[in-house]
Amino acid sequence: MRKSNKFRQILAAAIVVAVAVLGWTLYLKLPQLRKKAVPASRLPHNIDVSIRTLTYAETRDGVRKWVLEAQQADVAQKDNRIFLTQPRFVVYLQQQPGTVTFTAGQAEYDLASRDVTLTDGVEASSDTGMTVVTDRIVYQAAQSLLTSDDHVKISHRNAVVEGDGLELHTVKGTVKLLRNVHATLQPGGH
Repeated sequence: MRKSNKFRQILAAAIVVAVAVLGWTLYLKLPQLRKKAVPASRLPHNIDVSIRTLTYAETRDGVRKWVLEAQQADVAQKDNRIFLTQPRFVVYLQQQPGTVTFTAGQAEYDLASRDVTLTDGVEASSDTGMTVVTDRIVYQAAQSLLTSDDHVKISHRNAVVEGDGLELHTVKGTVKLLRNVHATLQPGGH
């Protein structure tokens, strides 16, 4: 009887020590757990959903047209718009196989028309090495056309072309600067 009583005392002591260690651990970890549990911020009145990362693509007749990615997306269903932060917009060219990749600070995607408006320091680069810099560019989905009314700078190999207004047809693969166009050629380029 003494052995079973002694065993019960040792078991009870082990349980008390385990509960004390568990309680002490929880006491020490509780402030860290409270810091991690950040309450969800309230969204602006016109935003229904906010998504941390987003990838959206359009494919027609089995052919990829474009891919739109962003670090954050705020969806306003009432306005049929998605507001994007740090977007990356990849447009697939049809006549000359390849892509043009646009990055910007902000973008807006119209759910009804499927148009994409990139703003806040738009930069683009193509597979061929062409770069485009402008303040704002709009992808008109119905015409597969990229347009800008702002000043545009295009660099490719040893040429720099600048002007106001841009049209880039993704189906035809043509690029046009519309007004005040001037070019600079630098010798020695490839």
